[in-house]
Amino acid sequence: MKKLFILFALGFVGSLGFGIFLSFQSQDLSDIAGRDENDRQENPSSVPGMIEFAAKNRNGVNITERQLNTWLANTLKARQEGMLADHVQMKGVWVRFDEGEGGRAEIIIEREVKGHPQSISMFVRIERKKKEDGTFTTYIHKDGGRLWSLLAVGGKFGKARVPQGFLFFTQDAFNSLAQLFEEELRWMEKDITTAAGGRIIFEEDQMRIDFPRE
Repeated sequence: MKKLFILFALGFVGSLGFGIFLSFQSQDLSDIAGRDENDRQENPSSVPGMIEFAAKNRNGVNITERQLNTWLANTLKARQEGMLADHVQMKGVWVRFDEGEGGRAEIIIEREVKGHPQSISMFVRIERKKKEDGTFTTYIHKDGGRLWSLLAVGGKFGKARVPQGFLFFTQDAFNSLAQLFEEELRWMEKDITTAAGGRIIFEEDQMRIDFPRE
């Protein structure tokens, strides 16, 4: 029994150490369309304009991963503040769309700490349920599925997938990003999904906004 406990403890410590090691490594971002400077649109689309058009005219639009990340690279003035400002350099903010777990977006902050690349990310899923009166309720889940079939995966610290509760340590960074896109988020939540019954759907390499037919 004692040997079994020791083996379990060593295994746990080893797994924990490996997880910490992975968390300090940047995840592979080479598959994200529009992240590389040579992979961006020559004439970038105005993503806020596309969202505003959809909200005001109730016309569906598709926003590709390349369109969104090109716009982010050209317009987002991200910066790292606080005690680590002299040691942390913001490299960019990116979004990856895929069809996993019924459709999800991964919002990624790429940075460099004392010359070492690092990344943190948060998953977002959108679920829509029909109510008895025929209207719909939209739920936003800050997770990307399950970890070990038990815990909700909140995002990634480097290469390591982390439980949803770990997002507490990064919520200030993601809240600051949300404030930068306050108007676009309001259009999507209030004008598209609530007022017009529209859907926001994450698919492979794109986000689709559509509306019910009259």
